[in-house]
Amino acid sequence: MKYILKQKQPNIEKTQVKKLAGELQVSLAFARVLCSRGIYSKKDAEAFLQPDKSQLNDPFLFCDMADSVSAIKNMISMQKRICIYGDYDVDGTAGCAILYMTLKKMGAKVQCILPSRTEHGYGLSMDAVENMVGYAMLITLDCGITNVEEIKKAKDLGLKTIVTDHHECGPVLPKADYILNPKRPGETYPYKDLCGAGVAFKLAEALVGEVAYEFLDLAAVATVADIVPLLQENRALSKLGIDKLNQNPNKGIKALLKASGIKSDTIDSQVIAYSLAPRINAAGRIASAETSFQLMIEQDEAKLEQLADELCKLNAERQARQERVVRESMEMQAVSAQSKLIFHFKEDWDVGIVGLAASKLTEKYSRPAVLFGKSAGMYTGSARSIDGINIYEALATQAELYEKFGGHAGAAGLTVKEENLETLKKRIREYLDEQYSEDAFLPVKYYDIALQVADVTPGLIEEFNLLRPFGHKNSQVEVLIRNADIKNIRAIGEDKHSKFQISGKNASVGAVYFGIQVQNIPKRADVVGVVQINSFDNQPQVVVSVLSSEPGFMERYEAAYKYVTGMEKPENKKRYFLGRERLLQVYTVLKAIQDHKIDFETFQAMLDFLKRHVKHLSAESVAFALALLEELNLLEIKKSDKISVAIHPGKHDLEESEIYNKFNPEGAANGFKSENKEY
Repeated sequence: MKYILKQKQPNIEKTQVKKLAGELQVSLAFARVLCSRGIYSKKDAEAFLQPDKSQLNDPFLFCDMADSVSAIKNMISMQKRICIYGDYDVDGTAGCAILYMTLKKMGAKVQCILPSRTEHGYGLSMDAVENMVGYAMLITLDCGITNVEEIKKAKDLGLKTIVTDHHECGPVLPKADYILNPKRPGETYPYKDLCGAGVAFKLAEALVGEVAYEFLDLAAVATVADIVPLLQENRALSKLGIDKLNQNPNKGIKALLKASGIKSDTIDSQVIAYSLAPRINAAGRIASAETSFQLMIEQDEAKLEQLADELCKLNAERQARQERVVRESMEMQAVSAQSKLIFHFKEDWDVGIVGLAASKLTEKYSRPAVLFGKSAGMYTGSARSIDGINIYEALATQAELYEKFGGHAGAAGLTVKEENLETLKKRIREYLDEQYSEDAFLPVKYYDIALQVADVTPGLIEEFNLLRPFGHKNSQVEVLIRNADIKNIRAIGEDKHSKFQISGKNASVGAVYFGIQVQNIPKRADVVGVVQINSFDNQPQVVVSVLSSEPGFMERYEAAYKYVTGMEKPENKKRYFLGRERLLQVYTVLKAIQDHKIDFETFQAMLDFLKRHVKHLSAESVAFALALLEELNLLEIKKSDKISVAIHPGKHDLEESEIYNKFNPEGAANGFKSENKEY
């Protein structure tokens, strides 16, 4: 596939790069990466590369922090009951655990309530408030800032209310007694991008001082998982928390690491994002978030092992459900009319899974995707988009069709009555057709810096690692190697992944492409990926994210296929035509693909495979062969999440094929007759 390759920050002054490289005594490549991330001075670089406790802000800089602390301590002194109301994701459960354990240390009578994603949805619900009989204080965590009516109801019931949240504020704030939200209008707290658990940590820090530092690991897990920027205070929180994860982690997280088969001294932000967070999130997605919360507060080793195993099982089930939604939606997409919007719904799809599946489709097709499952009589959907297409803006044009709706440019959530789904699909597709040209949907890949193969050295990789922890707004350094030769391609990991050498200008480096099989690897491409040291041989390696190669053959094939199957009288027949023996060669390779259960990521990859195994195939001749075999019902090419081949046995005479007769340069079959020949 051909990508549009764009450098994240193309206009960096060379003099700035050279100056910073000299001041820090680092390579020009690393200095350029620092400059591209807004770091131009030695002072700023040292602060960024060496995050520590001094970069944690004073929690009492929050406008309402002192009053919140006083109110909580007053409740504890009077032995009044406190309710923490949280959220079902990593941020919500980790934040609840931080605040719950802090209040328990202080002797509070406290209970945590976590909503069900399917029964209650996000945020404080009126039913939950009405059931808070016997509580004197309500503290919301990772929610509440838009729950104006619910907070009013809580106050009417006599509860003291503290809203702790980090989400954007609506036009009207809830009339809580106190609000701790860095995004609150007029808020004096200097850093605006804390996650919900980050706000909980600041409240804990204000309540018990540095004793709260024992919860830094939970704050770090939530900060990475909630995809807030890993800059400034979040960077310090994450670095300090990851250090604690590797030295003395929360007992529940330690049990989860063990159950997941992860060494507890090798934790980084990638382990959090791709191993810990999905397991913690799985409970809230398909079961009860209470399991994740209990894991983080439990002390009994036997119970911890049981909870960790349960989360791993739930995550495996979540993966299976997600794969099903992805597979079924791709099958729907394969038979849908071409459109700038992917829009599918099915009654039995999990509403907690559709967002993850939509992300997969968006990545594969370079199209915005909206998927829905049914819950409580309504269809609840999640939308995901590509860079440059504002899906929130598009969906907002049809606000009258929704029961619930919210989101941002890249993602949105919505609830719709079944009778409105088709209308919504039609209108959003029309909107995208009017607002965006086809060029807006071309796949784009961003990179940090272009390198030569020879530049990929252990020293440069060591410098890049100084940027850890990686995450949102501080991603891993993606390098571009242009026009690289790809050699020594081999399969690894039960043929699921590919390993090869990238060569250029008398140098080579190893590379691995996870999730892509060898038949999908071109021999020359622009390579984008992350450089690292291979733990097996301690040599530099590129972990590839994109191979961008020219699709000229594919474009010619598509035009030729339309021509072969069309009604036009053919010209230049010899350019397309294959005789019986050559058709048999193509058929034999296709049957081998079926028999060996070979799947392809793209149709072009399948064509490349045919070209490698049948000599002298042109785009035109392979289009002729595939169209003919399909016409005779000998071949079915299945297009879902992968491209696969099905061969239908049978005996056919080539004279039965209109395509064969139409393109045969000698007219009728004339000797190419295949009497009772089984292909």
